[in-house]
Amino acid sequence: MGTLERNAFYSGRRVLVTGHTGFKGTWLCWLLSALGAEPFGYALPPRPGCLYEMARPPMGDEIFGDIRNRTELERALDQFQPDLIVHLAAHAYLDGSYEYPADIFEINVMGTVGLLEAVRRSGRRVPTAVVTSDKCYAQGLKGKPCREGDPFGAAEAYSTSKACQDLTAQCYRISFPDMPIAAARASNTIGGGDFNKTRLIPHLLDCFSRGEPAKLRNPNFVRPWQYVLDVLWGYLTLGQALTEGAITGDTSFNFGPAPDGFQTVGRVAELLASHFPGADCEPGTGGHSGETELLRLDSGKARELLGWRPLYTLEETLAQAAAFQKGLACTPAARLCREQTAQYIKRIQETRG
Repeated sequence: MGTLERNAFYSGRRVLVTGHTGFKGTWLCWLLSALGAEPFGYALPPRPGCLYEMARPPMGDEIFGDIRNRTELERALDQFQPDLIVHLAAHAYLDGSYEYPADIFEINVMGTVGLLEAVRRSGRRVPTAVVTSDKCYAQGLKGKPCREGDPFGAAEAYSTSKACQDLTAQCYRISFPDMPIAAARASNTIGGGDFNKTRLIPHLLDCFSRGEPAKLRNPNFVRPWQYVLDVLWGYLTLGQALTEGAITGDTSFNFGPAPDGFQTVGRVAELLASHFPGADCEPGTGGHSGETELLRLDSGKARELLGWRPLYTLEETLAQAAAFQKGLACTPAARLCREQTAQYIKRIQETRG
């Protein structure tokens, strides 16, 4: 499946993005628009000061609603008539797992059930990529790269709910063979405009840009880190394969970084700090944590069956995030999104073949 064919595939295609007002959803809509697609959105209203509010991407239309509202989901499908769905709407962070676990399960699991039910009841064949997480995998793998067939197992509400969400996608795919459904499992994504300061990169960027030392809770923990547009390109590559019937059997796929993207928290902080003169870090403390110390993701299946691979190194990824953060001081966020998306598409074209 060549790169130029993928670009042509999305031209004029109607794509529904649930959770389009979130960080990844905003970037996905910018990428879809740049590829000539017509993005539609279903999500909660954007939070004040979020990337979507600052850099609204070109949209065909949108509905603001809760992913648990099945009536509104059915209305969105009927109104938008999408050719493809990328399901991002979710509680997407570890925070909250010990404060409101029931809500997290409702949103991530029953929200996915509601969406897939709406698709099933519509009577239309709408390929659906359900975005879950690498956190669904069991934590006893002792550093072995997680592969799609490895066992699930989690400690807290967020990770457990993402495992259940993934199983829900598998259930509908097996129970209703006429519904093309896939699960996409990605790792930590890095990009400009992520302002959730409970996450490492936004915390670092906020501290470094203000000249304050950043606190590192687990500097020796190893994580997969990758560029947000690399991950989103993986979802769109999967979306095309689903639509064209190019994949059969188990349609779950990992989208992780190249080997250089598996780094400790401390090393990532060091690399990002190099873009901010005088930036510094110090030890921090944390509360509850169900996080595993070492997490690796194997993306060989996506490389082999989808022809996907990450195009940005970790250093390039962090440079993009730093440039976006600095650029906000003098450049509209929409322009930064447009420029970085154009740069990414150029990279795709340069590496085609």
